[in-house]
Amino acid sequence: MVHINVEYCAASRLGGEAVTTQRVLSDRLRKYDEIEAISLDPSSERTFQVNVNGDSVWRADPDEDIDPMEAIAAVRQRLSA
Repeated sequence: MVHINVEYCAASRLGGEAVTTQRVLSDRLRKYDEIEAISLDPSSERTFQVNVNGDSVWRADPDEDIDPMEAIAAVRQRLSA
């Protein structure tokens, strides 16, 4: 089974972007039966990234616009590898 988590800097007020990314991932990746969960992981580190089974597959600069579609592409590429 595959676990995906969205890790984000809680102090940077990125919770809204993290929730949006989680929802888009859930919606766009629902056909992948191997995905067990897509969770949120607030961090004290200055980060915004998506991990698959603990490995980072996509990072965004927390100071710039965050595009969940880029995260989807990275996760799909990882799942097809």
